[in-house]
Amino acid sequence: MTSLNTPITRRRLLQSGGVAAASWLAVGPRGLRAAANDRLRLAGIGVGGMGGSDLASLSSHGSVEVVGLCDVDSGNLAAAGEKHPGAERFADFRELFEKLGDSIDAVHVSTPDHTHAAAAMTALNLGKHVYCQKPLTHDVYESRQLRRVAAKTGLVTQMGTQIHSTTPYRTAVKLVQSGVIGPVREVHSWSGKTWGYDGPDPETGEVPANLRWNLWLGTAAERPFCPGQYHPGNWRRWYDFGCGTMGDMAIHILDPVFSALALGAPSEIVSASSAPPSHSYGMQNETNFTFAKKTPFTTDDFRLTWYDGGRMPDTSEWPLDTADGQRMNLPGQGSMFVGTDGAILLPHVGMPMLLPAAQFAETEIEQAENGNHYHLFVDACLGGAATTCGFDYAGPLTEAVLLGTIANRFPGDTLRWEPEAMKIPGHDAAEALLRRTYRDGFEVENL
Repeated sequence: MTSLNTPITRRRLLQSGGVAAASWLAVGPRGLRAAANDRLRLAGIGVGGMGGSDLASLSSHGSVEVVGLCDVDSGNLAAAGEKHPGAERFADFRELFEKLGDSIDAVHVSTPDHTHAAAAMTALNLGKHVYCQKPLTHDVYESRQLRRVAAKTGLVTQMGTQIHSTTPYRTAVKLVQSGVIGPVREVHSWSGKTWGYDGPDPETGEVPANLRWNLWLGTAAERPFCPGQYHPGNWRRWYDFGCGTMGDMAIHILDPVFSALALGAPSEIVSASSAPPSHSYGMQNETNFTFAKKTPFTTDDFRLTWYDGGRMPDTSEWPLDTADGQRMNLPGQGSMFVGTDGAILLPHVGMPMLLPAAQFAETEIEQAENGNHYHLFVDACLGGAATTCGFDYAGPLTEAVLLGTIANRFPGDTLRWEPEAMKIPGHDAAEALLRRTYRDGFEVENL
């Protein structure tokens, strides 16, 4: 079995004899599109919590066969194993690939953010299709590399923003692009969630018997276990493991914004947030994005602003009156598209509304078809239509969101982003956060 201190490289896995990557290199990724009898042999990496939900949704497709399960928590692994008794179980995804590599067509990665890229890239290196939870990665560099390698291999990929494929968000994209509110000059997006911690240093404690702590840390620096702070549920608060509220919710809520407006990379990001704690994300953020390139759906001076943790936009100039003259309240999470000829309010996981209500009272909103984000991935792996949230789209979206999380660590500083060079000129401290150094033994080829 693989040593926990052995770097994860394709060469080492090829030499193990447990991975039929030679055939993939010969025939290309199309050769793995369909397994025998058009079955997709799936392995789950991270099968508790959201990972359990992902596994259930993917395996509900009639063509999926679950052949492998991996989780650092033996309780999660046992629960998943009861539902998929024929699947082999592992605590270390490196061992899963080493033993089952030639029996896997695709994986889903549903671990904490800091280990998304390591597991996903290992799969891509070995010619496996990848469904990876949001945000795609923990670092900007990781997103760029996953995008590049996915493009090079031609493998099927999908980021786990399942709302991307549903009727409300698809309808909003169509509505914005129809031009009914004219070119969009600003978007305000928000979430009331608060992923941060500004208290005393957490107390350390014993690692639970069910948890493989070294494997949970993975690429992150070694440290003691702190009960109630990391596993299983609060890792999003901490710089080394999660991506704060923006990583949790902006990746969802900004998805239809970037998709509808065909936004590219931001050119400048400025945070008006309060100063964050030293090791945890700030709990109230306001992040402003500007873009150098106008799109067919935006004005020249388009701006995007994100708010979380209770901060909200100034709505005094917004047309929020209902048809009967009552002032409506904003949803707890959502976006407002302000165009030259009107506005669209898009609640998170809700249908878009045209505003002013009186102006658009007779305007019919044509609903887009609903899609199953998970099944669309499986169908694509089996030769069907391409996914719409593959790493070619999810990578740039994640980069923009993660640049926002970096800006929030330096309130008031203007971060100028040069996407081709992957540089933040004039701000060494911010630029240093674009890429982590992985812990010894957890390095991955192409990262």
